[in-house]
Amino acid sequence: MKKWLTVLLCAVLSLATFGCAVAAQDWVTPVQNIENWDREVDYLVVGFGLAGAAAAVEAHDIDPEAAILVLEKMPESLAGGNSIASGQTFLVPAQEAVSTLKTYLYNCNLPNPIPDEYLTWLCQGFADQLPWIQSVADSVDYEAGYVGGGELKWGSMVVEFDTFEGSVFDGCSAHLRAKGSTFENGGVWRCFAKAAESRGIEVLYETPAVSLVQDPFTKEVSGVIARQADGTEIAIKSEKGVLLACGGYENDLTMQRDFHGMETVYTAGTPGNTGDGIKMLMEAGAQIWHMKNQTQSGGFWLGIKVPEYDATFMRNFSMAGKSWIEVDAQGQRFYNESYGYHRQHMKYMEYGRYVDLPHERALPVDLIFDEKTREAGSIASQWLSWPTTTEGYTWSNDNLAEIEKGWIIKADTIEELAQKLGRDAQTLQATIDAWNAACDAGVDNEFGRDPATMEKIDTAPYYAVSITPTLVATTGGAKRDTAGRVLDWNDEPIPGLYEAGELGSYVSNLYQNGVFLSEAMLSGRAAAQTAFGGASEVKEVVTASAGPAWAEAEDGVYTAVVDGMHDKIEVSITVEGGKLADIAITGGRESMLITDEQLSDYVGAILEAQRADVDIVSGATVDCQAIGTALGQAFAK
Repeated sequence: MKKWLTVLLCAVLSLATFGCAVAAQDWVTPVQNIENWDREVDYLVVGFGLAGAAAAVEAHDIDPEAAILVLEKMPESLAGGNSIASGQTFLVPAQEAVSTLKTYLYNCNLPNPIPDEYLTWLCQGFADQLPWIQSVADSVDYEAGYVGGGELKWGSMVVEFDTFEGSVFDGCSAHLRAKGSTFENGGVWRCFAKAAESRGIEVLYETPAVSLVQDPFTKEVSGVIARQADGTEIAIKSEKGVLLACGGYENDLTMQRDFHGMETVYTAGTPGNTGDGIKMLMEAGAQIWHMKNQTQSGGFWLGIKVPEYDATFMRNFSMAGKSWIEVDAQGQRFYNESYGYHRQHMKYMEYGRYVDLPHERALPVDLIFDEKTREAGSIASQWLSWPTTTEGYTWSNDNLAEIEKGWIIKADTIEELAQKLGRDAQTLQATIDAWNAACDAGVDNEFGRDPATMEKIDTAPYYAVSITPTLVATTGGAKRDTAGRVLDWNDEPIPGLYEAGELGSYVSNLYQNGVFLSEAMLSGRAAAQTAFGGASEVKEVVTASAGPAWAEAEDGVYTAVVDGMHDKIEVSITVEGGKLADIAITGGRESMLITDEQLSDYVGAILEAQRADVDIVSGATVDCQAIGTALGQAFAK
C-alpha cells in the first residue's frame, strides 16, 4: 500500500512540476519558456526612481547603441519613486575618511551588520562617485549644491548618531539642482531623469513588471511579463538581464503586518511601492534580507493622512505655534513632542539604544492645538512628502483651507472636540489641564519638553488632527553582491537578475542621512557595469573660478519674478560696484511665510557672504529657495 502511495505521490508531483514549467503561476513561480516575445531589448530596468535612472544612464554611456528600456509602474506625472519625495541629500565622504565612515556605518547597522567587503565597497564608492555625478549633472545643465556653502566643504553635513565610534569623519551633504537655483524639490532624481531623456532612453509609464521570465533548470532570468495601461500583458526579452529597482513595500499594509507587525502605517513617498519587486524576487528563489530591521531604518515619521491622497503629509518638524500636544490611545501625552527627532530619522533613545518613536504602539494619536497655534503657521511640512513634492499641494500657512476640507477637526470647547474624536472628555480635559499647569510652572516634569516650546492650550476654537506612523522607505529585498547581482540562498548569483536602490538596501538598521540616494546611484551604476562588462567614461567637470554672476553686472536694480508658496514673488536686487547692495521683496510679500525679522537676517547673511548659498531659515524653506532662485534668474545672462 505504501509503495502505491509513493508512486501516486510521485506522479502528482511530476504533473505539478510539468504544469509549473508551461504555465505562469501567480506568486508561486515565474513565467517560463516564452516562445514568442513581444519585444526584445539589450537591457531592461524595472523602476524609474533614482536607482533605475542612474542605471539606465550608465548603461547608455557605456554603450550608446544599446537598446535600453525602463518600465515604470506610475504615470509620467507621478514617476520618480521615493527619491523625488526625499530631502534630496546624498552623502560625500572625503577619501581619507572612508575607513572612519565605515566604522560609523558598521555601528549604525548593528546588531545586523552586512559583510565587511560590502561595507568597504559602499563607503569607497560614496567617496569615488562624485565626479561621475557631477559629469551627469553637467550634461543636462544641473549642478551640485553643498550644505553650508556653494562649494564642497568637509564637515558641512548632519551626523545623526554622533555618540557612535566613527561619527567624526570628513564628509559633506550635497544635492543637485538646475543651474541658477539654490534648491530644487526632487532635484537629484529630476537631474537623472533629464539625463535619461537627453540620451533618448525609452521609458514606458503605467507599465509595471508583474513577473520574471526564468529558466526552470538554469534559473537564468531572460526577461519579464509587463502589464500595460490597458491591462494587456506583454513579454519583454532582455539580452543582458533584468535590473529590479522598483522600491520597497511601505505602501502594502498586508506586507507591513506580515513582515513588520505594523497594524496601521502609510507612506510619505510614492504610493507605487507595494512590494512588487520583493514578490518577484521571492518567486525567483532569491535570498531575502532586511525585511524587518531592528528599526524601520528610515523611521516612522509623523504623518497626516487625508482621503484625497494615497500618501501622507508630514507633521511639521518645527511647529511655529507652542500651544499644542499629542495624545495617545488613552488620551494622555506619551513623549516629548517638540524634540528634533527628524535629525535622527525619528529615533529616540530607550534602554541605551535608538528605537523608533512610540506612535505605532500608541495609536490612535491626535495632535491637539488651539487658535494660537492655528494662526502661527502650517502644522504640516510645506516642502517634504509626496502630496507636496510630486502632486503639487502646499498646506496653507494658516491651516484654514485644511479646516474647510475637514482634514482638521474644529470645536468650540475641549468637550466638543473630545466628542468629535470619540475620546473621553474628562480624560482629555485633565491632560490639557496638566499641560497648562506645566506651562504656568515653566517646566515639563513628565517628558522634559523645552519650556521655549510650551504655551497653554486655552484659546478657542480648539483643533485636532490624526497623526499616523508614515514611512519614507523600507530596505527589504534580495541579498545582492557589490556587482548588483541577486544572490540565491546558497549565496550564488541568479543569472541575469540584478537589483539596486531601496530594494534590498545595504542599510540594515539605523539610517544616516544621505545614504539612500548615494546608494541608489552607486548600486544602479554597478548593476549596469556588470551587465555591460565595463564602466562609462567620466568627463571632467571644470568648476568655474569666476566670481558670482552679479560681479560683472552694471550698477543698478535687477528684478526677477519667481514661484513662491502660494503666489508669484517679485525680488529686486541692487548691485553696486559688482557687489550685492540690497535685496527686497517688491511683490507678493503677503503670501510669504517668512517673518520680517527672519527675512532681514536671511538677506543680511547673503549680503555679508556675497553668495546665495547661505543657511536657509527653518520653517521658511520655500521662501528662502525662492529668493535664491531669483538671484540666479536675475543674473542668468
